[in-house]
Amino acid sequence: MTANIQSAGVDLDTLFAAHVTNNAANATGYQVSGVDIQGRFDPLSAPAQANLGSRIPAVYITTSATGWSANTDLASIFCGNAGQYSLTTPAGGTGTNSSGFTSPVTLTHTITITFASAAALTNYFFYGGRIQLSCSQTAGTTADASLGTMFTNMGTIVIYDAGHYQTGGSGGTVTNSGTGGSNIGTSSVALYNTTDGSPYTATTYSISMVANAAAGSATVLTITTTLTVNTAGSVADTYTGTYTSNVQQRNYSTQTVPTFSHTGP
Repeated sequence: MTANIQSAGVDLDTLFAAHVTNNAANATGYQVSGVDIQGRFDPLSAPAQANLGSRIPAVYITTSATGWSANTDLASIFCGNAGQYSLTTPAGGTGTNSSGFTSPVTLTHTITITFASAAALTNYFFYGGRIQLSCSQTAGTTADASLGTMFTNMGTIVIYDAGHYQTGGSGGTVTNSGTGGSNIGTSSVALYNTTDGSPYTATTYSISMVANAAAGSATVLTITTTLTVNTAGSVADTYTGTYTSNVQQRNYSTQTVPTFSHTGP
């Protein structure tokens, strides 16, 4: 096992690429702090797994040329170790509307994420970088409560290198799930949409993303969220709560946080 992991050119992804039931001979019995490796890492082929953060990039292994010291926790060596990441709310990303509004109205939040170079963008995501999007609506009128419920059911949309997924909620629809931060191009791609379920003209919310150049050459990602608030019945709905479009980012310890700026909502 040790010789295989340390061999030059071995893609560590292959060890965890399929479900552990298909890799029992490779993983079972090799323990990390008393827990089998197969219990620490989910298959890379199932990105919806709760601990997707444990994804192990193939070539980015934190170790020395002379090997690993005895009794080292293997999880601390892999770049996929969650303890080596920081989850932050970057300045310039989150947008808030606290002035209240009346239906119908469209609130657009445009988030611009700028990297120092194309390599910086690629490495940010290859090392497990994430962009996380969520929304909230504070209490106020009955209309506020309905909107808040829609956002609670949405949960969080997480964008990673080669796709995106939904966590903490099950409402709405994830679209084009194989599009992520490092493989998107110059055509805008819809990532997610949902509605408040109104039997009249439903209020809708959607997320899309586009890059400023082809995959591998891009340095800027632009994410657009669009909240279209429609009137539930024949009388305009009044919203007095605060609408917040939340943005968080997760970066590996060696990767620089990109610059965030926004307009709206």
